[in-house]
Amino acid sequence: MGNAGGSRGRGSLLFAELDAELLVFERAATRVEQGFSVVGLCMAAYVGLFVAPQMGRALAIGATCVLAWFTVANQMLTRKRAVPFFSRANPIVELLLPGATLVVIARTQGAAYALGSWVPPLMFALLVMLATFRLKPTLPLLAGVLGGAEYLLVYFFFVRTEPSLGFLDGALYRVPMQVVRAASIVVFGAIGSFASAGLRNAVGNAARKERARDLFGKYRIGARIAGGGMGTVYEALYCPEGGFERKVAIKRIHPHLAMDARFVTGFRNEAELCARLAHPNIVAVLDFGLVDDTYFLAMEYVDGIDLLRVRKRCKAAGIAIPSSIVALIGREVCEGLSYAHERAVDGSGKPLRVVHRDLNPANVLVSRTGQIKISDFGVAKALGESKSHETRNFVGKMPYLAPEQARGEAFDARADLFAVGLLVWELLCLYPTFQRETDAQTLLGVMNTVAPPPSSVRAELAGGPWDAFCAKALAPDPERRFQTAGEMSMALARLLELEGVPKLDEMATFLRKVEEAPDAPVAEASAPETNLEMDAPTVKEPRSE
Repeated sequence: MGNAGGSRGRGSLLFAELDAELLVFERAATRVEQGFSVVGLCMAAYVGLFVAPQMGRALAIGATCVLAWFTVANQMLTRKRAVPFFSRANPIVELLLPGATLVVIARTQGAAYALGSWVPPLMFALLVMLATFRLKPTLPLLAGVLGGAEYLLVYFFFVRTEPSLGFLDGALYRVPMQVVRAASIVVFGAIGSFASAGLRNAVGNAARKERARDLFGKYRIGARIAGGGMGTVYEALYCPEGGFERKVAIKRIHPHLAMDARFVTGFRNEAELCARLAHPNIVAVLDFGLVDDTYFLAMEYVDGIDLLRVRKRCKAAGIAIPSSIVALIGREVCEGLSYAHERAVDGSGKPLRVVHRDLNPANVLVSRTGQIKISDFGVAKALGESKSHETRNFVGKMPYLAPEQARGEAFDARADLFAVGLLVWELLCLYPTFQRETDAQTLLGVMNTVAPPPSSVRAELAGGPWDAFCAKALAPDPERRFQTAGEMSMALARLLELEGVPKLDEMATFLRKVEEAPDAPVAEASAPETNLEMDAPTVKEPRSE
């Protein structure tokens, strides 16, 4: 019964939305009525000039009044004022028009002309048609019943009282024929009611099916966030039974990859591994499943911007990122990595020792509230209880590889710390450290180039501790780097003590400035040598293996 109630609730909400959308039709209907009124004025002018002046004048006055009414109604509905009033009043005004026209014709041209005219029956038919298109089943039936009653009232009180009717003979003018005419209007209204109900249900069923496709299970898919060779990430709403909603991010693998058992196994392992990483500085994985032959991963949605866009926008707008904010971002990233490297455990409580292996600016998100989140552990490696605590698999984006990764050597969690050093350096200097024109040049730069001190690009950092920090973080030899994320976090905390920890409103103000900056593409080149104190980057000879 709970499910049935939920279905009824969803149906009610759906038809409530449909009724809201029909206000657009109501505005369109008023414009149609304005058009008919203008046509009526033209016809009245023609009738007044060439057929019957008295009838032409009466019809012109009526058409002018109707045009004025629907002009006001259109303006009010467009401005969304008095919407309930005009939504109810317009059908009533429409209902009065055929009878009023019949009265005018009868009074000016006589009963025979009125009963033989095609204009009033056509107006009754248009009345029922408009009521049908409003997709409210009771409205055309009501229009038919009231229209039939209106026709009989006009006949008995205005047409039948005409003296000329007494001299007419024939079935067309007798009471039984007028009852048949009134009954036909009622029947037409009933047919319109069935048609309206059928159209309404058809629209509702189509909308439900479309919504079912959009839901992708319990998730309503929204705008596309990013995509790649393996899958696409979308904004989505988690909307289960109960009516509440939560914004999430959905990662869907491409359908053709869902047929690859090895890829699906890897995707499943990613979901299981990421679900174990429950930390404020790591994007949480909430769900994993299969819907319509497509696997998906539901993740925490971070409303903010990634560090790649932060760096590019700041570079394009000439905004220097405050070193205190850089230190805070770096410390928060280290806190998340410290948890993944040292404190995350599997279901049996054994350490996972997760190495990210693909840490880069696009995978670090800054929310509008100032939270720092590491995302995309899709190629992470859980070293677990292995003795070496190392891996040799070559993964990750080339400009952010540690030198040992680029050389194909075994590496451990210190490769992630090298990537943090690159993030910090690039946020300070607004240049990618090792990016070159070709992949081969980039790879050689990663293996052989020592990053210049940040003070060579930002003069205000000269004589401070940032040069020493970056030199240690970016040491080519892993033994000379920070050995743990916790150690690196403490070093950044000491920098924060010197710089002054930024307040939340300072972080928010900075992020607003970044988001307002143009999202113009910036050429990705390494720091220009002309800005460096040294003539050229220091190059070390490749180490023989």
